[in-house]
Amino acid sequence: MLTDLKYALRSLLKTPGFTAVAVLTLALGIGANTAIFSVVNEVLLHDLPYREPQRLVSLWEQKLALGTRTNVISPANFIDWREQSTSFSALAAYNDRTYTLTGFGEAEQLMATGVTANLFTILGATPLHGRLFTPADENPDHPLLVVLSYEYWQRRFGGVPGVIGQKLNLNDSVSTVIGVLPPGFGFYVKEASFNGRPPDIWVQVRFSAASRQRGGRFMGALGQLKPGVSLAQAQAEMDAVAARLAKDYPGFNTGWTVNLVTLKQQLTGEIRPALLVLLGAVALVLLIACANVANLLLARATARSAEFALRGALGARRGQLIRQLLTESLLLAACGGIAGALLAVWGLEALLRLLPADLVALGPIGLNLSVLGVTAGATLLTGLAFGLAPAWIASRPQLLLALKSGAQRGATAGSKLRHAFIVGQIALALVVLIGAGLLVRSFNRLVSTDTGFDPHNLLTVQVNLPGGRYDTPEKIAAFYRNLGDRVSTLPGVSAASANVFAPFTGAGAATSFKISGRPAVAEGQDSVTDVRIVMPRFFETMCIPFKVGRDFSPAEQESARHVIIVNETFARKHFSGRSALGERLVVKMSETPVPCEIIGVVGDIKHSGLNVEAREMIFWPHPELPLGFATLLVRTTQDPMLIVDQIRRELRTLDANIPLANVMTMEQLIAGTVARARFAALLFGLFAVLALILATIGIYGVVSYTIARQTHDIGIRIAIGATGSQVIREILRNGLGLALTGCILGVLASLALSRLVSSLLYGVTATDPLTFALVPAGLLLAALLACWLPARRAAKVDPMVALRAE
Repeated sequence: MLTDLKYALRSLLKTPGFTAVAVLTLALGIGANTAIFSVVNEVLLHDLPYREPQRLVSLWEQKLALGTRTNVISPANFIDWREQSTSFSALAAYNDRTYTLTGFGEAEQLMATGVTANLFTILGATPLHGRLFTPADENPDHPLLVVLSYEYWQRRFGGVPGVIGQKLNLNDSVSTVIGVLPPGFGFYVKEASFNGRPPDIWVQVRFSAASRQRGGRFMGALGQLKPGVSLAQAQAEMDAVAARLAKDYPGFNTGWTVNLVTLKQQLTGEIRPALLVLLGAVALVLLIACANVANLLLARATARSAEFALRGALGARRGQLIRQLLTESLLLAACGGIAGALLAVWGLEALLRLLPADLVALGPIGLNLSVLGVTAGATLLTGLAFGLAPAWIASRPQLLLALKSGAQRGATAGSKLRHAFIVGQIALALVVLIGAGLLVRSFNRLVSTDTGFDPHNLLTVQVNLPGGRYDTPEKIAAFYRNLGDRVSTLPGVSAASANVFAPFTGAGAATSFKISGRPAVAEGQDSVTDVRIVMPRFFETMCIPFKVGRDFSPAEQESARHVIIVNETFARKHFSGRSALGERLVVKMSETPVPCEIIGVVGDIKHSGLNVEAREMIFWPHPELPLGFATLLVRTTQDPMLIVDQIRRELRTLDANIPLANVMTMEQLIAGTVARARFAALLFGLFAVLALILATIGIYGVVSYTIARQTHDIGIRIAIGATGSQVIREILRNGLGLALTGCILGVLASLALSRLVSSLLYGVTATDPLTFALVPAGLLLAALLACWLPARRAAKVDPMVALRAE
């Protein structure tokens, strides 16, 4: 083997061009597979970075009639779950909060997660400094305590351990820092988040007697299954608990049940299909690379037919020849594997920049022993895959005839296999290209979806008022009115308003309602609608058109006059065939709801995602429910980010201790909601381009090699009268015949595999006729170009030169 290795190394060094092309081709295939597998390994195969992650379960409330499988939960229901269930070692609750930090320089808005003390215990978290929450900290009379995330501790406090015991002024109340979490620890469930961001700090949840009263749903829950208890057993028990609660509290729980999802599935469910499809795509790219190198080796072996014949005549056995050729193949694969691993290091850095932010938060992603082990295995397998067939063909006893007929006559050896490799390359490339075409068309459809409002030149800024200083509805309403009036007069601003639960911010509210004058319905059968609370000039600022009716008047924006505006979906569903104006609704958003009159109907808008159909929605003027948090919306005539400093100055004029937070344009917010679709489309597109290049190079190489070996025959044909166009047509016919065969096989394979990408598509079917027509046509055009270039050279062959060369 050592002798074979030395000989293989000398042989490859004698043909540096061939060696470089083969190694680069393999490096691209192996590198792409290594980078994608690194992500798949961490996200799908690797355990979550928590203690006993296989026992962790997310618990959600589920409204059967609406199909809302992951609805946030009621604190009162959670308390009953904890008391009545026996399938869990522990149940923890958590919810998003927002605090304004003052007294440390400029005021800052902090994203916070309130947790029951046992959540850290369930996850196996240990403090880097200080301590974490204990059950005693959940006493409602206990002061607010704070645990810092490692990242926020470093950013705000410079990583100083002396922060333990530090007093913080949060929302005008004093709290105490008791601990710092270790680096890398995080817990963020997007579906339960109203902030849309991982927390900077953690505070304790403190249940009181009032928490048992059935009210809103706004929390998440995490459970740790007892050893030996399956998810199905826990689900059955929680179904029974939910049935009891529906019987005990019919007005609140009728029609609601519990849905259990493993935490792994919760965190990775959306991205899992995309990653698996991408892994399949890069595997196809690697197969194309192997076919390319196999063709190169087969051509090289054919050119060396006289050498192998001579070695056979001198007594070399066929097994020795195969071993020698496989040694060369494996040496090439090893070089390609090393280059691929180096390429993967760079590629992974670029890949991580493309990954959705909430996916990266799962944990660090990089090359580790598992990934390198898979890379080594892929290297070995590819070496055998592309080397075995050429070695078998080249070592056949018939090659001894080359001693008599010469290497030129050996050009036809393995031609059928070379053609088969080309057909396979084309078919595999077409499968990847069609998949990319479907995803790109789907993404284009998604981003071109009408939002129902104009997202361009629209700035969004979160502004939260601390309850200590803004403790009455009048103070809250007056502040936001004044802020909107001030911002509206700034240069470059055409309109300004605010909205509680603005589009694409991740937050939302929904509740049941009754239409006055209609018969009462059974418990749990009330209709449900989304509710949005808006401030003056909201519809003007958002460019949402009125279909009928009018906007809220100034008087209705200053005090509660019990009027509402509904969207088209609401009006169509509940007042089909007649006007909704003048109808009265009782919307259950307060303890004492009163009938509200519909004064207008506006167009539908997208709210939680471009791929989510518009739901029925009502809009309330702010005085009806003056909450202390809102998103400021500013329509500008220029780049919206240019006026942020001016808005900050106006805010400081009103209250210097209220910060601007989450400053983003509406286009950036929308882009965040399509990050996973963009990731899949972009990556698949890159791999498709790589597959196309490899396949085109492959057919170009085979046609060029064939022409080079047939120079003598071409010279004779031209000498006896064949024209250049005739030579070109014959070469194109042969090359395009292979490409067409590959395209037919690729289309059939794509139709069979199309269901694998169907869950990733929006507005496009998995058998989209346009994609299945244009992609094969484009691939045939690339094949035509790959055949035409060498064909044109062949047509210029000088017969005398070709015959003398023979």
